[in-house]
Amino acid sequence: MSRRSSRIWIVLGVLAAIVFADEIFSLLGTVIGVLFSIGITGLLILGLAIGAFALALFIGCSVGVALIIASVALVFSLFGWLLPYLLVGFLVYLLVRKKPNTV
Repeated sequence: MSRRSSRIWIVLGVLAAIVFADEIFSLLGTVIGVLFSIGITGLLILGLAIGAFALALFIGCSVGVALIIASVALVFSLFGWLLPYLLVGFLVYLLVRKKPNTV
């Protein structure tokens, strides 16, 4: 009985893969695309911080000042990358907050 049941599940799985192949491939492509975009963006942001550190050392700053400059560049680039999400979150907050009653 178990052998027949497993054959039915295999046939149903193959039929589902045939019917929903476009959706499966689009989901897989979306996941891979998001991973690549986040990875490449992260590498670019890290490169920007390294570039700011190197530029500060080239100008003649100390290592501590160069680290501060690199971290400020990192914070600014991350803020620029997250700005659309922060704006959408702020708009959602404005829509769902409880407004105080005026007297």
